Amino acid sequence: MGSARPSFIELAGALGGALDEWSAAVRQALAGQGRYQNWLARRLGTPPPRVSLWLRGREQVWLSGTALPGAGTTHGIVRELGLDGESARRLVRLADRIDHLQRQLEELRPRDWRKRVEEQLRGDVLPAAAAPEPAPTAGAAERSGAQASVPVAVDPVPGRWASRPRTTRLVAAATAAVAAAGIVAYLGSERPDDDPGAAGATSTPAAVRTRAQPGTDTGTSAGTGPGGSAPALEQPGPEKNTLGPDSRCGEPLPGPEAVVWRVCARVEAGRVSFAVKLTNQTDGATTARVRVRVQYVQAKVFHPCPMASDAQPVDVPAGKTVITDPGLCSVPREAVPFAYQGVGWVVPAHATGGSYELSPTAHVYPDRTLWKPDLL
Repeated sequence: MGSARPSFIELAGALGGALDEWSAAVRQALAGQGRYQNWLARRLGTPPPRVSLWLRGREQVWLSGTALPGAGTTHGIVRELGLDGESARRLVRLADRIDHLQRQLEELRPRDWRKRVEEQLRGDVLPAAAAPEPAPTAGAAERSGAQASVPVAVDPVPGRWASRPRTTRLVAAATAAVAAAGIVAYLGSERPDDDPGAAGATSTPAAVRTRAQPGTDTGTSAGTGPGGSAPALEQPGPEKNTLGPDSRCGEPLPGPEAVVWRVCARVEAGRVSFAVKLTNQTDGATTARVRVRVQYVQAKVFHPCPMASDAQPVDVPAGKTVITDPGLCSVPREAVPFAYQGVGWVVPAHATGGSYELSPTAHVYPDRTLWKPDLL
């Protein structure tokens, strides 16, 4: 008797694992040569957000509807990086596996295979109410008043959908483990007053007012900004003074659509504030609609923003940059040392869950602020 054909759930788990391994291999190859994503994008003639998307592993299944990286894309990467030997063969084997798994999944569910794979990899079969708020980093102790003299911070490594399910049992176990660890956090269960897909919905609710920076747009109009020029492509690495003096934004993050985003924090004399910066790198007139939620971490404990606790839709016009209003996520600066980080989610307009990312850590002392990581 022949062996039983793998189930859709098993194939979906295998695809997620193959995408994770493929992305990790490409990141390792880039790092080994000191190359950046933008360099690879230029060499391949591919938009930088798409290259960034390729490096997100299984998340690219739901962050965008573009084609998954297969043999054609991989041969181009191998060529441009000059890979040979086992590193090249392994990358090509992974690409062939991605193509093969995708064909099998399409045969089983021709019309909606991608949506069904997304449900399996993201654990959307679980009720949203069962997913907890992001938990503090394991081992974090409660901080009491002014007793501590040195700020502490959460691990700045962003949360990922790290599980690699292969069977129904592993899918459920991995999803539960990730949720319990606080790596996966769901957006607010209440939908905004204006459904992102409804006709006549307002473009930017008051809860996520956006503020214009030089060369940016408020997100409420698709017209050109000052000077009529689009912003430059987002460069790798953190940003300095994006929100004003003594502020930092984290690494650029891809998706959804052509949006690239960063989580930011700023320290002022009397307050610490947090925001998300979003840039739509599309040419033309396509406005990207996404859902954004901002929180902050103080001494390893996650907190909702005082004036904007829920996720809300935000429009990002083509070629424009939008920054959520830091005034809506601002807290008083303490007289004793604390560590702070911004927390951000940016997901497709109709999504109800996703992975959070963190800003650089601000170690705030009464007389100074130390950022980690920071620019030289």
